[in-house]
Amino acid sequence: MTTGPRRLIDTHSLRFAEFDKNDVSPQYAILSHRWIEGEEVTFQEFLNPEGREEMKKKSGYRKILRACMKARNDGINFIWIDTCCIDKGNHDEVARDIKSMYAYYENSVVCYAYLVDVYKWYYGKESSRYREQWRKWMFEDSEWFQRGWTLQELLAPKEVVFFSHKWNKIGTREGLKELICSVTAIPLELLGGKSSLKDFDVKTRMSWAMGRMTTKPPDRAYCLLGILDITVEPDYDEDVETVFRRLQDAFEKAHPNYLDAESHEKSLINSLVYQNVNDRMQTTSRRPKPMGDSMEDHLQYLSMCNLYASYRSF
Repeated sequence: MTTGPRRLIDTHSLRFAEFDKNDVSPQYAILSHRWIEGEEVTFQEFLNPEGREEMKKKSGYRKILRACMKARNDGINFIWIDTCCIDKGNHDEVARDIKSMYAYYENSVVCYAYLVDVYKWYYGKESSRYREQWRKWMFEDSEWFQRGWTLQELLAPKEVVFFSHKWNKIGTREGLKELICSVTAIPLELLGGKSSLKDFDVKTRMSWAMGRMTTKPPDRAYCLLGILDITVEPDYDEDVETVFRRLQDAFEKAHPNYLDAESHEKSLINSLVYQNVNDRMQTTSRRPKPMGDSMEDHLQYLSMCNLYASYRSF
């Protein structure tokens, strides 16, 4: 029996559907996104009809509606969205879902990756010339690629479809694999489904997580459970160094012949705690170049750069 969420959203009624641990999970879509502070809909808010009018003012509610609509149009009756499908007040439920998160994404029919900051396609009078560069620029600069949890959300699902701020389709993981590879350094054969995580050693897998951010420091470790194929009991009262030590211990127990206590992989795991995210942002961020050497080409390029900078300042 595959591991599936115990709680899903019915994409037709927009109500929760609950499942027992022995139930066979129905087919479901799943959402990957960057959380916006103060704008996400919690389990309690989604469950309480009396506060629905206030909830509807949040951008997170509109995100839920659009994700449900997309799934419904794709013929999928259920969807899992972490912000509202996890009861954050239930410690046991939080622990179960964190430990099962990779499996939730792996067993979904499709993952919708919503890139909230890819909000404007370039459409000036020179757009026919620069459109592709502009779109690559916006896509590569998305904060979605800087988040800790989105690494497994990129790799685990069978299919990933990317959407912009306005829910315009950007493309699929397969179709965008060269671009994603240039941003993340994840090999094309893995992004294209020609290989699996187990084909890559822990040092390589950990390198993909370098510089990624999480809102809660312990999540820097917990977001790696599926990537490393291990499990630990989540404890948000611990400091991040303690959590990483437990992560290391769990890995050594699960793979006793893989590394020793003084190995480079261990220092690599610890380095994730201190890695400066700006280093990764500077090395992965791409900028289009002028498409010619004429003064007009350079003026158009500078105009596009200024326009892009004004969009990114929002």
